[in-house]
Amino acid sequence: MGEKIVVARGVSHAYAPGRPTLRDVALDVAPGEFVAIVGENGSGKTTLARHLNALIQLQEGELRVAGIDAADPTRVWELRRACGMVFQNPENQFVSSVVGEDVAFGPLNFGAGEKDAQLATARALASVDLVGFERRDVHALSGGQQQRVALAGVLASEPDVIVLDEATAMIDPQGRDELVRAVLSARAERGATIVWITHDMELAARADRVVVMRAGKIAAAGAPAGVLADRGLLESAGLEPPLAVRVWEALVRRGAVCGAAPVTVEGLVSALCG
Repeated sequence: MGEKIVVARGVSHAYAPGRPTLRDVALDVAPGEFVAIVGENGSGKTTLARHLNALIQLQEGELRVAGIDAADPTRVWELRRACGMVFQNPENQFVSSVVGEDVAFGPLNFGAGEKDAQLATARALASVDLVGFERRDVHALSGGQQQRVALAGVLASEPDVIVLDEATAMIDPQGRDELVRAVLSARAERGATIVWITHDMELAARADRVVVMRAGKIAAAGAPAGVLADRGLLESAGLEPPLAVRVWEALVRRGAVCGAAPVTVEGLVSALCG
Protein backbone atom coordinates (compact mmCIF):
# COMPACT_ATOMS: atom_id res chain seq x y z
CA MET A 1 0.00 0.00 0.00
CA GLY A 2 3.01 2.31 0.37
CA GLU A 3 3.90 4.80 3.08
CA LYS A 4 1.05 6.74 4.69
CA ILE A 5 1.11 10.48 5.27
CA VAL A 6 -1.13 10.23 8.35
CA VAL A 7 -0.77 7.32 10.75
CA ALA A 8 -2.79 7.23 13.98
CA ARG A 9 -2.74 4.33 16.42
CA GLY A 10 -4.66 4.16 19.69
CA VAL A 11 -5.30 7.91 19.83
CA SER A 12 -7.48 8.78 22.81
CA HIS A 13 -8.31 12.15 24.32
CA ALA A 14 -10.44 13.54 27.15
CA TYR A 15 -11.09 17.20 27.87
CA ALA A 16 -12.14 16.22 31.38
CA PRO A 17 -11.37 13.08 33.44
CA GLY A 18 -13.78 10.27 32.71
CA ARG A 19 -15.27 12.03 29.66
CA PRO A 20 -13.32 10.74 26.63
CA THR A 21 -13.81 12.52 23.30
CA LEU A 22 -11.59 10.15 21.31
CA ARG A 23 -11.38 6.44 22.06
CA ASP A 24 -8.58 4.31 20.63
CA VAL A 25 -8.71 5.84 17.14
CA ALA A 26 -6.68 4.18 14.39
CA LEU A 27 -6.50 5.85 10.99
CA ASP A 28 -4.23 5.76 7.93
CA VAL A 29 -4.34 8.33 5.13
CA ALA A 30 -2.37 7.91 1.90
CA PRO A 31 -0.47 10.77 0.23
CA GLY A 32 -2.78 12.70 -2.11
CA GLU A 33 -5.93 11.04 -0.75
CA PHE A 34 -9.15 12.97 -0.11
CA VAL A 35 -10.72 11.68 3.10
CA ALA A 36 -14.03 12.98 4.45
CA ILE A 37 -14.64 12.50 8.19
CA VAL A 38 -18.32 12.64 9.13
CA GLY A 39 -20.26 12.30 12.37
CA GLU A 40 -22.79 14.11 14.52
CA ASN A 41 -21.81 16.93 16.89
CA GLY A 42 -19.76 15.52 19.75
CA SER A 43 -18.59 12.47 17.81
CA GLY A 44 -14.93 13.51 18.10
CA LYS A 45 -14.22 14.44 14.50
CA THR A 46 -13.05 18.00 15.21
CA THR A 47 -10.94 16.82 18.14
CA LEU A 48 -9.25 14.32 15.83
CA ALA A 49 -8.72 17.00 13.17
CA ARG A 50 -7.06 19.36 15.64
CA HIS A 51 -4.63 16.66 16.68
CA LEU A 52 -3.31 16.54 13.12
CA ASN A 53 -1.50 19.86 13.38
CA ALA A 54 -0.94 19.83 17.14
CA LEU A 55 -3.66 22.30 18.09
CA ILE A 56 -4.50 19.69 20.71
CA GLN A 57 -1.70 17.93 22.55
CA LEU A 58 -1.56 14.17 22.14
CA GLN A 59 -2.56 12.49 25.41
CA GLU A 60 -2.51 8.83 24.49
CA GLY A 61 -1.49 6.78 21.46
CA GLU A 62 0.74 7.46 18.48
CA LEU A 63 0.27 9.97 15.66
CA ARG A 64 2.56 10.82 12.76
CA VAL A 65 1.76 13.40 10.10
CA ALA A 66 4.06 13.77 7.09
CA GLY A 67 6.59 11.69 8.99
CA ILE A 68 6.52 14.01 12.02
CA ASP A 69 5.78 12.67 15.50
CA ALA A 70 2.89 14.77 16.85
CA ALA A 71 4.02 13.98 20.40
CA ASP A 72 7.41 15.69 19.90
CA PRO A 73 7.13 19.26 21.26
CA THR A 74 10.30 20.29 19.41
CA ARG A 75 8.64 19.64 16.03
CA VAL A 76 5.31 21.43 16.52
CA TRP A 77 6.36 24.31 14.23
CA GLU A 78 7.45 21.86 11.54
CA LEU A 79 4.19 19.91 11.90
CA ARG A 80 2.05 23.01 11.50
CA ARG A 81 3.86 23.89 8.31
CA ALA A 82 3.32 20.37 6.95
CA CYS A 83 -0.35 20.32 7.95
CA GLY A 84 -2.42 23.47 7.38
CA MET A 85 -5.93 23.96 8.69
CA VAL A 86 -8.97 25.88 7.43
CA PHE A 87 -11.53 26.57 10.15
CA GLN A 88 -15.31 26.89 10.08
CA ASN A 89 -15.15 30.66 10.54
CA PRO A 90 -12.42 32.20 8.35
CA GLU A 91 -12.31 35.35 10.47
CA ASN A 92 -10.83 33.26 13.27
CA GLN A 93 -7.62 32.80 11.28
CA PHE A 94 -7.17 36.17 9.58
CA VAL A 95 -4.15 38.09 10.87
CA SER A 96 -4.57 41.10 8.56
CA SER A 97 -7.54 42.89 7.05
CA VAL A 98 -5.69 43.08 3.70
CA VAL A 99 -5.90 39.93 1.57
CA GLY A 100 -2.31 39.92 0.30
CA GLU A 101 -0.83 40.59 3.73
CA ASP A 102 -2.93 37.86 5.31
CA VAL A 103 -1.95 35.23 2.73
CA ALA A 104 1.74 36.21 2.96
CA PHE A 105 1.78 35.84 6.75
CA GLY A 106 2.31 32.06 6.66
CA PRO A 107 5.40 32.02 4.43
CA LEU A 108 6.90 35.00 6.29
CA ASN A 109 6.17 33.36 9.63
CA PHE A 110 7.95 30.20 8.48
CA GLY A 111 11.06 32.15 7.44
CA ALA A 112 10.54 33.05 3.77
CA GLY A 113 11.96 36.30 2.45
CA GLU A 114 9.67 39.12 1.31
CA LYS A 115 10.06 38.33 -2.40
CA ASP A 116 9.45 34.60 -1.93
CA ALA A 117 6.42 35.33 0.24
CA GLN A 118 4.97 37.58 -2.46
CA LEU A 119 5.48 34.88 -5.09
CA ALA A 120 3.86 32.28 -2.80
CA THR A 121 0.95 34.65 -2.21
CA ALA A 122 0.42 35.19 -5.93
CA ARG A 123 0.49 31.43 -6.59
CA ALA A 124 -1.91 30.71 -3.74
CA LEU A 125 -4.42 33.36 -4.80
CA ALA A 126 -4.28 32.06 -8.37
CA SER A 127 -5.01 28.56 -7.06
CA VAL A 128 -8.23 29.77 -5.43
CA ASP A 129 -9.25 32.03 -8.34
CA LEU A 130 -8.68 35.30 -6.47
CA VAL A 131 -6.06 36.92 -8.70
CA GLY A 132 -6.09 40.69 -8.22
CA PHE A 133 -7.53 40.56 -4.71
CA GLU A 134 -4.21 41.39 -2.97
CA ARG A 135 -5.30 44.88 -1.82
CA ARG A 136 -8.90 44.00 -1.03
CA ASP A 137 -10.31 44.19 2.51
CA VAL A 138 -11.08 40.64 3.70
CA HIS A 139 -14.09 41.91 5.65
CA ALA A 140 -15.66 43.29 2.46
CA LEU A 141 -15.63 39.88 0.77
CA SER A 142 -18.39 37.29 0.64
CA GLY A 143 -18.28 34.32 2.97
CA GLY A 144 -17.13 32.04 0.18
CA GLN A 145 -14.40 34.46 -0.87
CA GLN A 146 -13.24 34.75 2.73
CA GLN A 147 -12.94 30.99 2.98
CA ARG A 148 -10.91 30.94 -0.24
CA VAL A 149 -8.60 33.59 1.24
CA ALA A 150 -8.22 31.37 4.32
CA LEU A 151 -7.43 28.43 2.05
CA ALA A 152 -4.91 30.55 0.12
CA GLY A 153 -3.25 31.44 3.43
CA VAL A 154 -2.76 27.72 4.04
CA LEU A 155 -1.64 26.95 0.48
CA ALA A 156 0.99 29.70 0.53
CA SER A 157 3.03 27.65 3.01
CA GLU A 158 2.83 24.61 0.70
CA PRO A 159 1.60 22.05 3.24
CA ASP A 160 1.54 18.32 2.56
CA VAL A 161 -1.83 17.94 4.30
CA ILE A 162 -4.79 20.32 4.31
CA VAL A 163 -7.41 19.87 7.03
CA LEU A 164 -10.77 21.62 6.64
CA ASP A 165 -13.01 21.70 9.70
CA GLU A 166 -16.64 22.30 8.63
CA ALA A 167 -15.31 24.94 6.24
CA THR A 168 -18.56 25.10 4.24
CA ALA A 169 -20.91 25.35 7.24
CA MET A 170 -21.16 29.15 7.33
CA ILE A 171 -21.33 29.97 3.61
CA ASP A 172 -24.09 29.89 1.00
CA PRO A 173 -24.35 27.21 -1.73
CA GLN A 174 -22.45 29.32 -4.26
CA GLY A 175 -19.64 29.95 -1.80
CA ARG A 176 -19.62 26.26 -0.91
CA ASP A 177 -19.21 25.27 -4.56
CA GLU A 178 -16.45 27.84 -5.06
CA LEU A 179 -14.54 26.53 -2.04
CA VAL A 180 -14.92 22.88 -3.06
CA ARG A 181 -13.65 23.69 -6.57
CA ALA A 182 -10.69 25.57 -5.11
CA VAL A 183 -9.77 22.70 -2.77
CA LEU A 184 -10.04 20.06 -5.49
CA SER A 185 -8.05 22.26 -7.89
CA ALA A 186 -5.31 22.75 -5.30
CA ARG A 187 -5.23 19.02 -4.71
CA ALA A 188 -4.86 18.34 -8.43
CA GLU A 189 -2.17 21.00 -8.90
CA ARG A 190 -0.13 20.36 -5.76
CA GLY A 191 -0.83 16.74 -4.86
CA ALA A 192 -1.91 17.76 -1.36
CA THR A 193 -3.69 15.34 0.93
CA ILE A 194 -7.17 16.54 1.97
CA VAL A 195 -8.86 15.68 5.27
CA TRP A 196 -12.29 17.33 5.35
CA ILE A 197 -14.44 17.31 8.49
CA THR A 198 -18.04 17.79 7.38
CA HIS A 199 -21.74 17.22 7.94
CA ASP A 200 -22.32 17.65 4.21
CA MET A 201 -23.05 14.20 2.80
CA GLU A 202 -22.98 15.49 -0.79
CA LEU A 203 -19.44 16.76 -0.19
CA ALA A 204 -18.45 13.49 1.51
CA ALA A 205 -19.69 11.60 -1.56
CA ARG A 206 -16.95 13.29 -3.61
CA ALA A 207 -14.15 11.98 -1.38
CA ASP A 208 -11.96 8.97 -2.08
CA ARG A 209 -12.86 7.55 1.31
CA VAL A 210 -15.38 8.34 4.06
CA VAL A 211 -14.68 7.83 7.76
CA VAL A 212 -17.71 7.71 10.05
CA MET A 213 -17.19 8.67 13.69
CA ARG A 214 -19.53 7.76 16.52
CA ALA A 215 -19.02 8.47 20.23
CA GLY A 216 -15.31 9.13 19.80
CA LYS A 217 -14.60 6.01 17.77
CA ILE A 218 -14.32 5.21 14.08
CA ALA A 219 -17.51 3.30 13.33
CA ALA A 220 -16.71 2.60 9.68
CA ALA A 221 -14.43 3.64 6.84
CA GLY A 222 -14.56 2.91 3.14
CA ALA A 223 -15.47 4.09 -0.32
CA PRO A 224 -18.41 6.54 -0.44
CA ALA A 225 -20.49 4.12 -2.54
CA GLY A 226 -20.56 1.64 0.32
CA VAL A 227 -20.53 3.85 3.40
CA LEU A 228 -22.98 6.58 2.34
CA ALA A 229 -25.58 4.13 1.00
CA ASP A 230 -25.71 2.30 4.36
CA ARG A 231 -28.70 3.97 6.01
CA GLY A 232 -28.44 1.87 9.17
CA LEU A 233 -24.81 2.81 9.69
CA LEU A 234 -25.43 6.51 9.10
CA GLU A 235 -28.50 6.66 11.32
CA SER A 236 -26.58 4.97 14.13
CA ALA A 237 -24.07 7.83 13.84
CA GLY A 238 -26.77 10.53 13.79
CA LEU A 239 -26.44 11.18 10.07
CA GLU A 240 -28.72 11.15 7.04
CA PRO A 241 -27.77 9.64 3.66
CA PRO A 242 -27.01 11.99 0.73
CA LEU A 243 -29.90 13.33 -1.34
CA ALA A 244 -29.16 10.92 -4.20
CA VAL A 245 -29.52 7.93 -1.86
CA ARG A 246 -32.80 9.24 -0.41
CA VAL A 247 -34.24 9.81 -3.87
CA TRP A 248 -33.15 6.35 -5.00
CA GLU A 249 -34.72 4.73 -1.93
CA ALA A 250 -38.01 6.51 -2.65
CA LEU A 251 -37.94 5.24 -6.23
CA VAL A 252 -37.18 1.70 -5.01
CA ARG A 253 -40.22 1.82 -2.72
CA ARG A 254 -42.34 2.72 -5.74
CA GLY A 255 -40.87 -0.11 -7.77
CA ALA A 256 -39.36 2.27 -10.33
CA VAL A 257 -35.73 1.17 -9.90
CA CYS A 258 -33.67 -1.53 -8.26
CA GLY A 259 -30.07 -2.16 -7.35
CA ALA A 260 -27.42 -0.31 -5.37
CA ALA A 261 -28.10 3.35 -4.64
CA PRO A 262 -25.85 5.98 -6.26
CA VAL A 263 -24.41 8.44 -3.72
CA THR A 264 -23.92 11.49 -5.96
CA VAL A 265 -26.44 13.51 -7.95
CA GLU A 266 -24.36 12.85 -11.07
CA GLY A 267 -24.51 9.14 -10.36
CA LEU A 268 -28.26 9.34 -9.83
CA VAL A 269 -28.79 11.11 -13.14
CA SER A 270 -26.58 8.58 -14.92
CA ALA A 271 -28.45 5.63 -13.37
CA LEU A 272 -31.86 7.02 -14.27
CA CYS A 273 -30.92 8.06 -17.79
CA GLY A 274 -28.97 4.89 -18.49
